[in-house]
Amino acid sequence: MAWFKVDDQLAFNAKIVAAGNEAMGLWVRAGSWSAAQLTDGFVPNHMANAMANGMAKECGADALVMAGLWDEVDGGYQFHDWSEFQPSAEAEKEKRRKRSIAGQKGAAARWGGKAHGNSHSKSHSKPMANECEVDAPTRPDPTRPINTSSSGFADAHSDAEIVEEVREDVEGLLSLLDAEIESNGNRPPKRNKSNRDAMRLLLDRDKATPEQVAYVIRWCQADQFWKANILSASKLRDKFGQLVAKIKADSEPRASQAPNKSEQRIDGHLDIVARMAERDNELQGELI
Repeated sequence: MAWFKVDDQLAFNAKIVAAGNEAMGLWVRAGSWSAAQLTDGFVPNHMANAMANGMAKECGADALVMAGLWDEVDGGYQFHDWSEFQPSAEAEKEKRRKRSIAGQKGAAARWGGKAHGNSHSKSHSKPMANECEVDAPTRPDPTRPINTSSSGFADAHSDAEIVEEVREDVEGLLSLLDAEIESNGNRPPKRNKSNRDAMRLLLDRDKATPEQVAYVIRWCQADQFWKANILSASKLRDKFGQLVAKIKADSEPRASQAPNKSEQRIDGHLDIVARMAERDNELQGELI
């Protein structure tokens, strides 16, 4: 798990006061995203826009640049002095690699003698109980080292969370959905495994492109009916086929619709009257 560190003097720092609370909401959210994605403080334009919508004014990124908290760079924004206060992507990758190796060694040490049967289970029953007691909490203090045993039990548990892939395309679409839902006055959904899996499967299994998903998200959150019913990525995937069909139906020209029968009858009557008038004119001409 990567952490985005915030100074305990942040509240009344001159730059923070100048940027304002709304822009700082964008700053914190973008910082946590960059730490998770290992971008070394770079925030692409599309992610800055997705995270700002509903949280900060349109000028939120500009306020951060003017306050000296962000630098505007090609393709997006860069956190000012990121490397001075935050761990680098390379350091985080190396830490994850070491934890992964420690977890593998711990698993091998625990289960290497499993074939010994009951004698093995008896000799290890108490150490395993002790290891469970010192397991790390779900949200440990990033400044406090995690207590581990010699077998690497806690390392193996923390590694299970660390190796989970965080995909930029999935996170970007989830952020867009959150922002659109929040802009309609609704509470955005939890960023949990269920919603992440739903968005990932929509792309990988259902073969929807990120552009198509983004279009459908914006369309459904602008529709009076659907914006009250699509409030999570799971629901979006569940109703995606219906949403696409509705979008296509609304975009078809009205000429393709079945003609109105009443209008057909009126047109028929007008045609008869026109022919009768034309015949009267012909007869009048013959008499003259």
